[in-house]
Amino acid sequence: MSLGTSIYTWLCGHLVGEDVDNNKYYCNSKNYSDLNAKRWVIFKGEIEATKIPPHWHAWLHKSIDKPPLNY
Repeated sequence: MSLGTSIYTWLCGHLVGEDVDNNKYYCNSKNYSDLNAKRWVIFKGEIEATKIPPHWHAWLHKSIDKPPLNY
């Protein structure tokens, strides 16, 4: 993770959830349905996009409004 990402996450990021691989998902707005909100993931270990579960992938790409909190 870059220094810029670390600082932005610390200042603006709201932890939304975590998946089974301990990847952490963030949003810069507390209103998760905000279309202008930025969403990102901080990977645990190796950065590999194929490790993102489908339900979290859909949330990151704004296909669904609410984060999958049950996973």
